[in-house]
Amino acid sequence: MMTALGKLVAQSRTRALLVVGIWILLAGILPRLTPTIDEVKEDGGSNAAPAGAESAAARDLLVQKFPDQQGVPAIIVIRNPGGLQPADQAEVKRISDAMTGPDAPPGVAGAVSTTTVPAPAAQALLSEDGTTTMILVPIEGIPSNDERFSETVKKIREIAGPGQGATEIRLTGPAGIATDATEVFRNADFVLLGLTVLLVLIILLLIYRSPLLALIPLLGVGVAMQVTNAVGAALAEAGIIKIDSSAASIMTVLLFGAGTDYALFVLMRFREELADTPDRYTAMRAALRKVGEPVISSGGTVVLALLTLLLATVPSTREFGSFLALGVFFVLLISLTFVPAAVVLLGRAAFWPMKQAQRVPDERSLWGRVSGLVLRRPGMVAAGTATMLGALALGFLTYTPNANLVSDFRGDTDSLRGQQMLYQAFPAGQLAPTTVLVSGADPSTRATAVGEAIRGVDGVSRVGQPILSADGQTARFQVVYADDPYGTPALDRTERVREVARAALPDGTVLVGGESANALDNRRGNMRDFLVVAAAMAVLIMVVLVLLLRAVLAPLVLLATTALSLLSALGATSLTWVALAGQSGTNDRVLLYCLIFLVALGVDYNILLASRIREETAEHGFPKGIGIALTRTGGVITSAGLILAATFAVLMTQPLNTLLQFGFAMAVGILLDTFLIRGALVPALFRLIGPRIWAPGRPPAGPAAQVAEGAEAAQVAEAR
Repeated sequence: MMTALGKLVAQSRTRALLVVGIWILLAGILPRLTPTIDEVKEDGGSNAAPAGAESAAARDLLVQKFPDQQGVPAIIVIRNPGGLQPADQAEVKRISDAMTGPDAPPGVAGAVSTTTVPAPAAQALLSEDGTTTMILVPIEGIPSNDERFSETVKKIREIAGPGQGATEIRLTGPAGIATDATEVFRNADFVLLGLTVLLVLIILLLIYRSPLLALIPLLGVGVAMQVTNAVGAALAEAGIIKIDSSAASIMTVLLFGAGTDYALFVLMRFREELADTPDRYTAMRAALRKVGEPVISSGGTVVLALLTLLLATVPSTREFGSFLALGVFFVLLISLTFVPAAVVLLGRAAFWPMKQAQRVPDERSLWGRVSGLVLRRPGMVAAGTATMLGALALGFLTYTPNANLVSDFRGDTDSLRGQQMLYQAFPAGQLAPTTVLVSGADPSTRATAVGEAIRGVDGVSRVGQPILSADGQTARFQVVYADDPYGTPALDRTERVREVARAALPDGTVLVGGESANALDNRRGNMRDFLVVAAAMAVLIMVVLVLLLRAVLAPLVLLATTALSLLSALGATSLTWVALAGQSGTNDRVLLYCLIFLVALGVDYNILLASRIREETAEHGFPKGIGIALTRTGGVITSAGLILAATFAVLMTQPLNTLLQFGFAMAVGILLDTFLIRGALVPALFRLIGPRIWAPGRPPAGPAAQVAEGAEAAQVAEAR
């Protein structure tokens, strides 16, 4: 297959022109025939619970039985530190009237305030110290997915105003938080793209020292992005896939990182072949024949890893991978067709001002000296690197889960300030009360009994009065916690509330929903998804490695070292940002994203090294083949790792702590893979295990390999 690929791309100038021309035409035409990504991308239900979860059932029943509860709540907070004055009460009435009158913003389903509800219910909207009150405004629509929703929130903020004098007015709640999250990302994608392109270009110029050779991979990534966006948008419009807004942002980093890596593997092997073959077409065919299979295995591993997310139950996780898998597929094709075809078409001009061929690294090079140390002291190298990685992995003991979206913001927002004002005046749980629904005969009486039982649960601040549905079949009431409704104690308490509620109503139907319940169900779903996806990835990657290396023991070693790298990166991240920097914790999605990307992309470098070791040991035997493979691939893999780590590090400029931690974990993990795992631990383990690493089979060995292995066996026997 690789021979056929080489002939397709580099058999002649005509074929190379045809390949380049087809890709450029596709990149130019397809976007004109499809919607844009912005028109089809969705929020992805980042806060939606898994299907079948109790919080999802509670939400559906609430909407069905209490139509007035439809919509996402915005909370307008009005605070006067000296106590609310008549002017402040007038502001409450003005805002409430604007939300309920004929000129109310589109999508507003009314307002709940001290001026719109009876006195007993109004007391719940007023703080005990008399300094703060709130107005609840339900908004129809889907946050981050409907531009009209954001416009409605903006209009409400304009109506409410910032407050005058000592009075401060802010809009928060789920609607405010979701809208602010959308706003902070409006320019973030553009900044992310610009920084990524600039950073990758600088690194490529330092690696290739040839402007055109540095620009060709970037042009290839640009073509891949155009085609991916067009095809992805068409599939999303047809309902075949969903494009998560966060996936659209990470796509930029992934394509530039993976695309330039795959191109680097091909082009550096091409330059190596040019040292022996002056004809560039012949050299490119040889390069694709030798490196094509490992590159396809690397890209295929990433595609399969991303597709395992389809096994997830949490909507935001399940919808995350398909679009990214599509992008990796296209950038892999580009790296094996467009990039090599463009390089052979440019000829010597592609290498200007450098020469075409480069000196093949030998034992005097940096990686030649490293390989010498690994071969002389494999036990010491393996023990030392494993100890360092294990020490970093211990940092994962500081891991703290965090489901609070507001604490995820890295800058000040209106919703963050509103939440702080609520925390100062009300029980923290007032921001997102838990809703309990009771159905069956005499639901009001039963709801009162359930409420009394829940009142005794530790950490519950207030239990509201039951409200009966119009059909008289369901009652609902709210439970307010004394602490952060998104914190781990609140989530654990919600589980206790569910147990108590069921015990108090053994012969009826009771559902516990709301933000805390939703976060609890997400936490359970994320843990289940993590385990399922990890198992599926391990099986798929193992199959790919076995097929590529024609062995079982070597793939097991590569998988084990990659898992150690993942734990080390997560440990370093938790230790740095949670234990030392004082962030609230780590979102569950960071763990899953790191599992997908670090394992899949980390295996890339091991695939390239292991396949080269197999190639060289087949010719030169153990241990010489290991030394040659590490020496020849050292510079290439190091360069690729630096590019990939740098592109993911750009995510640390984004406005969310989740992306900061994800970018940091990826950069650290990739550097660990590049220098410690691939540069020391894997070759040291291969050296210690010896030719048995290819068990149950062995690679074909030429005469030189047989002589070398025979000499080594004799030395071992003599030493014994």
